[in-house]
This record gives sequence, C-alpha cells and structure tokens, in this order.
Amino acid sequence: MASSAEIVTAADVMTPAPRTCSTFSTVLEAVMIFRDADCGAVPVLDDGKPVGLITDRDVALALADHGGDLTILPVSDLMTHGIVAVAPEDGIETIAGKFADKAVRRLLVIDAAGQLVGIIAWSDLAGYVSDRRVGQVVTDVVQHP
Repeated sequence: MASSAEIVTAADVMTPAPRTCSTFSTVLEAVMIFRDADCGAVPVLDDGKPVGLITDRDVALALADHGGDLTILPVSDLMTHGIVAVAPEDGIETIAGKFADKAVRRLLVIDAAGQLVGIIAWSDLAGYVSDRRVGQVVTDVVQHP
C-alpha cells in the first residue's frame, strides 16, 4: 500500500493476477475457480485478452433456466460481455469515477499491452476514499443491477 504522501493507484488496491478462464471454459470450471480462489468473479479471456466477466450471481440466476445442464455450458453463454477497465497507474478518484459512471461492481486492471494484471471490487476502495465517496459509489452501483 502506498503511503499517504503518495498517490494511491489501481496497482495499489487491486487483487493482482486473478484466476481466469477462457470463453470455452465450462460454467463448472468457473464455479471451481469461485470455490478454490474464494472469489465471486472470474475474468474471461479470449486469445489471452479479457473479453468479459462471469460472476457467481450470473451462475445463480441461470440455474432457473438451465438446471442440470448449466455446468456444461460455456461461460460465454452467461458472462457479461465487454469489460470496464482501468490502467495500473490510474488514481483512486479515476477508479471511483469509473465505478460510478459505469455502474459496475468490479473493474479489470489492464496494462498498456492489453494484458489483465488485476481486478478491483468496489469494496477495495473503502480504505482509500471518504465514507461519503464510498456511499456515492455504492449508490451508483446498486441503482444499476
């Protein structure tokens, strides 16, 4: 973590090197990552580049429609297509603004080469911004499920 005299960046608050899956991975593979990595979101890569995100919520909501067949579906059938990203050097206010503007719960951290280097949950900001700012971000995110 950066000292208070330094600017806090995405690289400071992100979870580095998150577990990932490919667009061809099955939902069961994603669920195993949720369990083994104790996480609720897995970035989805296509040809090594991030193209989406699958969450435990995506899987839970799909149960009603797919039942027992759910585990064999490719994650590309359930994932959120497209990504919302920040650069590792982006500051905390830029990150908070991106959460609010895009109404997302997680941001991917992508380097200049387009490679995934980390993931940030909105809750990761709590220790770096004012309580009021956290409340604003949470309100913006929750209003857009």
